[in-house]
Amino acid sequence: MTRSNTQNQYDVIIVGSGTCGATIARELCRQNRRVLLLERGETTPLKETLSGSMSIMDEVSVGGKLKDLRAITTGGSSALYFGVAALPPFDTFSSLGIDLANDYQEIQKELPLTYLPDETYGPQALKLRDSANELGYSWEKQLMLVDSSKCQSGYSYESKWKAKSYVEDAINDGATLVNKAEVTKILFDKNKAIGVEYKLKEGRFKCTVTKVYGEKIVLAAGVHASPMILKDSGVKNVANHGFYIDPNRAYFGLVPGLNSKDNFVGTMQTHLEEDIVLGDANVQKIFYRFLMISMFKLRHFFSFSNNIGIGVKVQEPMGGKLLENGQYHKVLGEEVYRKFDKAEKAATEILKNAGAKHIFKTPLSATSVGGVLRINEHVDTNLQTDFENLYVCDSSILPDTFRNPPTLTLVCLAKYLARHLITLN
Repeated sequence: MTRSNTQNQYDVIIVGSGTCGATIARELCRQNRRVLLLERGETTPLKETLSGSMSIMDEVSVGGKLKDLRAITTGGSSALYFGVAALPPFDTFSSLGIDLANDYQEIQKELPLTYLPDETYGPQALKLRDSANELGYSWEKQLMLVDSSKCQSGYSYESKWKAKSYVEDAINDGATLVNKAEVTKILFDKNKAIGVEYKLKEGRFKCTVTKVYGEKIVLAAGVHASPMILKDSGVKNVANHGFYIDPNRAYFGLVPGLNSKDNFVGTMQTHLEEDIVLGDANVQKIFYRFLMISMFKLRHFFSFSNNIGIGVKVQEPMGGKLLENGQYHKVLGEEVYRKFDKAEKAATEILKNAGAKHIFKTPLSATSVGGVLRINEHVDTNLQTDFENLYVCDSSILPDTFRNPPTLTLVCLAKYLARHLITLN
């Protein structure tokens, strides 16, 4: 799948092959642009096995014991996501000078967007919904990036859209993909970006440093990489407004005779308050057992067929800082913990009403990092930085008011940027 790089001059160099990078590459290659995709990870078969997931999974510290999760592989974190497709915040982007309406209309024709029928859910998800409804919660289905024709018998990992398919389309149309390429800095000629420098892993201990040049450079390496590349390239105001992480945790219990099975996660939810979300956390058997053994919950480990889970996510304010070593660091405030106390009462009430016993909670983790770069400050309405020909298109630039699953919005933004790049030459 990976083509060797015999020339080092391109129309566009894209750093990162995740949702945005893959979409931009696909759009540009359809217009016969010479595109180089640089991906830090390898191209691996995407299989939802424990060994397969662990081989691409990367936990990133965001302060104390809080960690965010990403995938280092061709196609990026869409290899691990739940498949939930929240609608883009059109009004928010419009107020910033970006119109995504036409891009979304085009995407609707290309992507598998659907609300899943009840027949695809596991008994634990339906039981959770019934319990929540009985208690007066509006447990609503979420739009999914899932091909319903591939999951008629229930949960299917293969049915979820993944950015890797767009990478393959781009390569078929002429893109060059270089794996194991870690971009270290942007190359400039005065205030103009002209290329990138990257380290290419060759074997376990050997790396070669390569410079490649392009008319346009797009950083689409994700929130844990693109801002760092900017910072290391001399941009001074990265993360100057802080960031958000929206912590989450899950609550699990056991309902005798439930007959639980693999299930799409996050497909239904309710807002306890505007900034407190409760949702379905009924994970697949392989990950459920991994989580239970990691927490020494042996009773639960051997009782997947009786398990039921609910997740809690709390929005927290912007803050924190980017450390000198390139890591994000944040300490959660007391108000966040008070929100979790309130959410815990609701979550345990729903579980107990469903008949659950032996309920416990998982440690806090980060839902995702966001709000790092601002449109009209760090990038303009064309997503270009203060440096000519240098663009950013990934979750780093999502508005801090948007705290929903970002995949659909990112595809829209990538199409938006690709259209702009195509008109330039």
